[in-house]
Amino acid sequence: MNRTVEPHLIDTILRIVVLFLLIAWCIGIILPFLQPVIGGAIIAIALYPFFARVKRWLGNRNMLAGVLVTLLLFVILLLPAAWLTRSLVEGIVSLVTQFRNQTLMIPPPDPSVAAWPLIGKTISKIWLLASHNLESAIMTYKEPLSKLGMKILGGLGGFGKSLIIFLLSVIIAGAFLVKAEALADFVRKLVYRLAGESSDEIIHIATVSIQNVAKGILGVAFFQFIAAGTVFMLANVPLAGLWALAVLVLAILQLPTVLVILPVIIYLFSVKELPSAILCTIVLVVIGLSDNILKPLLMRKGSPVPMLVIFVGAIGGFIFSSFTGMFTGAIVLSLGYNLMVHWIGEGQNLQKPL
Repeated sequence: MNRTVEPHLIDTILRIVVLFLLIAWCIGIILPFLQPVIGGAIIAIALYPFFARVKRWLGNRNMLAGVLVTLLLFVILLLPAAWLTRSLVEGIVSLVTQFRNQTLMIPPPDPSVAAWPLIGKTISKIWLLASHNLESAIMTYKEPLSKLGMKILGGLGGFGKSLIIFLLSVIIAGAFLVKAEALADFVRKLVYRLAGESSDEIIHIATVSIQNVAKGILGVAFFQFIAAGTVFMLANVPLAGLWALAVLVLAILQLPTVLVILPVIIYLFSVKELPSAILCTIVLVVIGLSDNILKPLLMRKGSPVPMLVIFVGAIGGFIFSSFTGMFTGAIVLSLGYNLMVHWIGEGQNLQKPL
């Protein structure tokens, strides 16, 4: 009896070991491409309704529609992002150099600032105090500040890497859109094997969750980043790329971008002619408040996600995989939250008496 059982048991164990080794090997091969593939899938799902319209306009030609949508993404998103990234790198390098040479300082306010109605004297006093205190702090803490500056400069490598991953994600998204029907059929079969009869509902929840967060949260944040950064650069605001990056981070975290825009407005009124400063202020205020209009327009009904989930997802994603993780983390955690809520709701329905 034992002699007949043991060979089958050994064969089964060997098959399981070989299967797990093959799966681990495949995962190891795919792992370097995981971030751009996930990013491409998210972009493709978010843009599919637009892609479907473009495809209809072009006579249902998948390849042409996919290429056109990909090129539009490059022009609308990547070119301005690359422009602002260059400003960001130059700003950080300049800061590090000034830290090292003890030349960093906040220039004292123009005397006209004190003449502003209501807030002029207060702002002038705080500005003057910051100017003197910064110079004294740099003289005292030159060594640690220089090291901090070098660490920040080193962190730019992560930002550059994220930009490359984003570039790859856009290309992969274009490929996914071209093969959208075949991929959708594959996903439906896969989810059905995992979830059975509730697969259609799960796919719907996942699609709405990804589109809501990608367009209504991250899309609006990226718009504010590009729009505010463009104004900062056209207005010759010092370290425009850094200010724009701060706008992006605050917008993703669902914090008020006025925390960045207000200091820039104050600076513009101190150095610009009044008409130019007023014009920039109007544009920046519109950009800062645009999320209140764009979010309801872009986010579909259903599958709401608490802001705390998006906040935690963005922070956790950043810790896990740098700047790209802010985008994917917010979406993945939002998706997990909505699926968990659906799963709990199904459990409650099962417990209800007939």
